[in-house]
Amino acid sequence: MPALTLERLLSSIGFGSRKEARALVRMGLVELNGQVVEDPFMEFAKRPESITVNGEEVTTEEKLYVMLYKPLDMECSHNARDHRSVFELVPDRFTAMGIQTVGRLDADSTGLLLLSNQGDFIHKVESPKKGYLKKYRVTLARPFTAEQEAELLKGVMLKGERREVVAREIERDGDAVVISIGEGLYHQVRRMFAAVGNHVETLQRISIGPVCLDESLGMGGWRFLTGEEVSQLT
Repeated sequence: MPALTLERLLSSIGFGSRKEARALVRMGLVELNGQVVEDPFMEFAKRPESITVNGEEVTTEEKLYVMLYKPLDMECSHNARDHRSVFELVPDRFTAMGIQTVGRLDADSTGLLLLSNQGDFIHKVESPKKGYLKKYRVTLARPFTAEQEAELLKGVMLKGERREVVAREIERDGDAVVISIGEGLYHQVRRMFAAVGNHVETLQRISIGPVCLDESLGMGGWRFLTGEEVSQLT
């Protein structure tokens, strides 16, 4: 295995090609332990936990596991068409590292969105076989009746689907309803409430399996998942 040089390290965490990484170093924009590093070919016996580039301290971890508090009117696509992209909310270097959303939230929805550049992680979290429930808090246009709740818990047929979908859990939260589902079909929660004669006005995803939205992030905020959170999902 080639020696880990500074230029290789920078390139591996999204700071361009090795040529572009060398240029950053030669411009005096890279620091390690508070000292400017001038040699792009400096070798590391052990990968440093962090490095400072253009005044910003960044982790050197190549595997990305990110939690994002998705705002309204943003698309979960690198090539957004009608709104801004959620990828504008994370560092540009994450895109260069191959980050993708784990599932999606539509532009009219907010809340917990996971992102990663690890295909196995994305597949495991998205796979219905893992059985991770996705929990949403919704407000409705009309009162939510006991009859509607019973229908959702029994199962409803959605247009274009081959089998009924079932609400795994339903709770009341003041004027809101909290619903848990096991699938991730297109606009599933909105379509389920429409199927029983109601209409979703606001929708916020609050958890995926054991991982809950960190509301201290604020709309548009992000953080790395903790090691425990990653372990809970893998």
